[in-house]
Amino acid sequence: MRPAEFEEKEFEAPLYHQLVRENSHLWPPGQVLESYLGFDQALYIADPYLWELHGFRRPLRGFAPGYFMWPFLPRKREFRRRLPRFRCNCFIQAKRPEVGSRLSKKLAPLGRARPFFRFLIESDQQRTLEAAAELLRGRALFTYAAPVFARSQDLFRHMTLGTVIQNTTFPDVISLAGHHAWYYNHPGAAGVLNQGFEPVELPSLAASIDQLVGEHLDQTEEILSPSAALDELLRGLHAIVNRVGAEGDQPRAAYLTQEWERIALLAREIEAPPVLFSFLGIEAFAVYFNLIWVTIA
Repeated sequence: MRPAEFEEKEFEAPLYHQLVRENSHLWPPGQVLESYLGFDQALYIADPYLWELHGFRRPLRGFAPGYFMWPFLPRKREFRRRLPRFRCNCFIQAKRPEVGSRLSKKLAPLGRARPFFRFLIESDQQRTLEAAAELLRGRALFTYAAPVFARSQDLFRHMTLGTVIQNTTFPDVISLAGHHAWYYNHPGAAGVLNQGFEPVELPSLAASIDQLVGEHLDQTEEILSPSAALDELLRGLHAIVNRVGAEGDQPRAAYLTQEWERIALLAREIEAPPVLFSFLGIEAFAVYFNLIWVTIA
């Protein structure tokens, strides 16, 4: 099998954009910054010329939002009139697949459709995501996403037509526990796992999102405010990462812990709503584990 022509990030960006554009339940969490802090765009400007125009001899103290790798976000106001509740969230690991045309006998359950694809599952990352998915079951979805195409020209075509989602597989993290590869040749959540090579059809991403929304539909902010929901989610992620780090088999956990300590130091140095630092902590988790984070509203 050969790898897809494009990299994970090339697939991840249009997937994220189309997810938040086309699904009415998905909301880009970064807009919380604009709503709480009241800015449309934030830039780090080191050139003294612009500062001198406003009477400053040197740049003022502060921090650069871009350092935290906040994602590029759609600006349309019609997405929501208010902040989402952050009670339900979705974390997606985009994968670069391998593609093949000669099917072995053990993969016969895939059927005759060609080409077929697979992506490999990193065991250390899978363990962390499994733990998070189990602990946050009912509050967060953890899923993989991989394209059912491998050529750059197909990626560009689906980007232009807005059909990346319709040509992507979304197997959930918990269902892939104990496996090392996911084989597929159709979009959705049907494929073959490498242990036993039996065909599996999992709930679609849309169905999982609808189920989660339905479970929380009647809850009000009196039960859990957006700020409290973000804080609770971050505390859950802290518990998981601390446990993984203590076992000594997840280097990313160590680096993420250092980043969280840096965010905590920043929280002590500047005045900002606590929800901002909860957001930064969750976004740091997504960055270090190479995840797309969207909230389900």
